[in-house]
Amino acid sequence: MPRMQKILLSLGLLGGLSACSSWEQDETLNWSAEKLYQTAKAEMKDGAYSSASKHYTKLLARYPFGQIAQQATLDLAYAYYRDGETEKAQAEIENFIRTYPQHPYIDYAYYMRGVFAYEKDVSIFDRLNPINLAQTDPQPLKQAFNYFDELVRRFPQSEYAEDARYRMLFIKNLLGQHELEIADYYMRKGAYIAAVNRAKEVLEQYEQTPSTPYALALMTRAYRELGEQQLSQDTYRVLELNFAGKLQEAEIQHYLSGDISKKLSLWQIIGSKPKT
Repeated sequence: MPRMQKILLSLGLLGGLSACSSWEQDETLNWSAEKLYQTAKAEMKDGAYSSASKHYTKLLARYPFGQIAQQATLDLAYAYYRDGETEKAQAEIENFIRTYPQHPYIDYAYYMRGVFAYEKDVSIFDRLNPINLAQTDPQPLKQAFNYFDELVRRFPQSEYAEDARYRMLFIKNLLGQHELEIADYYMRKGAYIAAVNRAKEVLEQYEQTPSTPYALALMTRAYRELGEQQLSQDTYRVLELNFAGKLQEAEIQHYLSGDISKKLSLWQIIGSKPKT
C-alpha cells in the first residue's frame, strides 16, 4: 500500500475512533425526558449548577414540548443564575415569559426576572463608595425596579409580591442616594443651580427615601450661595418642620454651614454606606 494511502487510512480510522469515543461518552443519548429532568434536579439540589444546566439544555433540545420542558426552562434559568451566568439566566427567563404567558407559575418567572437583575446590579451599587456611586449608570437599577413593578401590578396577590415591594423600596433608596451624590458633586464644584436641580430630583422622585433631609439641607445652602435668601429660608423651614431630629447630624451640618468645597476623606469614603 502506498505511503500516502496508509496515512489517509490511519487518519480515517483515528477519526472514526474519535467519533465513536465521543458518541460513547454521552451516556444520556437514550434517556427519557423524565430521567434527564430528575438527574438535573438532583444536581441542582447538590449545588452542581453547571452540570444541571447541561442536563436541562439536553432535555430542552430533545424534548422541547410538554410540562417537563416548561419546568425545565424555569429551572435552567435558575441554574444559570446560581452558576453566575446572569445573562443566560435573563435570556432564559425572558424566553419563558414570552413562550408561556399563561403558565401557572408565570408570576414566579416575573419575580425571578427582577431578582436576576436586582442581585446583579444592586450588589454592585451597594458596594460603591459615594464618589463612584455618583458616576455609575443607574439605568440597570431602574430596570430591576421596573421588573418588580410589573410583577406587583400584574399579580398583586402573588406570594412573591411582598418581597418584590421590599426590593423596590431598597432600589428607590439607592436611586435617591445616587441623585444626592451627584448634587453633592455639583455643590463641591460650585455649580449651585445644577446642585439644586439634582436635589429637586430627590424630592420629586424619591421623596420617601432617607436621602430627602440631606437633599433639603443641600438645597438650603445652595440657594444661600446663589443669593436666594427667601428660597433658602423656605427650604430650611421644610427641613426643620419635617426632620427636626436630624438637624444636628454631621452631614446635615456640613451642608448647612461647613466647607462645601471639601471632598470626603479617604476614611469617610471607605466607611460610607447607602442611606437605606
